Amino acid sequence: MVLITALLIDLDGTMYHGKSPIPGAKAFINFLEEHKIPFLFVTNNATRSHAEAQHFLAKYHDIVVDDNHFYSSADALISRLQVSDSQESAFVIGKSAIKHSVEELGYRLENTNEQAVDVVIVSLDQEVSYQELSFACLAIQNGASFYLTNPDIQFPSENGFVPGAGAIAQVIADVTEQSPIVCGKPEPTIIEGAIDKLGVPSSDVIVLGDNLLTDIQAGLNADVYSVLIETGVHHQSDIEMLGVTPDAIVKNHQEFIERFLIEE
Repeated sequence: MVLITALLIDLDGTMYHGKSPIPGAKAFINFLEEHKIPFLFVTNNATRSHAEAQHFLAKYHDIVVDDNHFYSSADALISRLQVSDSQESAFVIGKSAIKHSVEELGYRLENTNEQAVDVVIVSLDQEVSYQELSFACLAIQNGASFYLTNPDIQFPSENGFVPGAGAIAQVIADVTEQSPIVCGKPEPTIIEGAIDKLGVPSSDVIVLGDNLLTDIQAGLNADVYSVLIETGVHHQSDIEMLGVTPDAIVKNHQEFIERFLIEE
């Protein structure tokens, strides 16, 4: 018998390591779909649209799902922006996907007059320039709101760690002495938004992720049962040092299935 529980699942470190597969991840998703267990992939990565994330999973990991199975920090940002009807123009540091989403909300993208900017949005952009950083700083000093999709300071590349969206935002925050409104993990906003998308009570949800400081902390902040899977960044040995204690720990996807999805 399968216990029907909705899942919020991290991607990088939980389902794969970049383009390298994690053993058991594909079989795990096959199990969820076979037993019709609701799930969303909840990611801080705001550089890909849902369709692009879907394509990445299929191309590199042979995991085929509908594009409605994704919820990102960009979605959490858009949800936050929707509550305001007094903002008209935005300056966005980020990829085309997030710029398009902001435009779809009705914002005009501004990059010539910092005094005309209502909102500064920072996401990951590996081609960000000094000019763009300066423009963002001046806009915020002129009264623009400051949003950050996700606070990841670094992320892994093939040769080591490189700056993430949080590192870009930190430069702007240091200059302006203004802290951004963070939408991604570990803030509860992204978890709450994903639960709303699933349309289930939070008591029916489990957060599954490999990072104590983002995935697990976000689940705990949203008061949702959170399980650390030891397939990525953190392991049980990191808990005491980091001071983040998950509700449960599993070694891999199969152990998660046996402990949480199958009733003996």
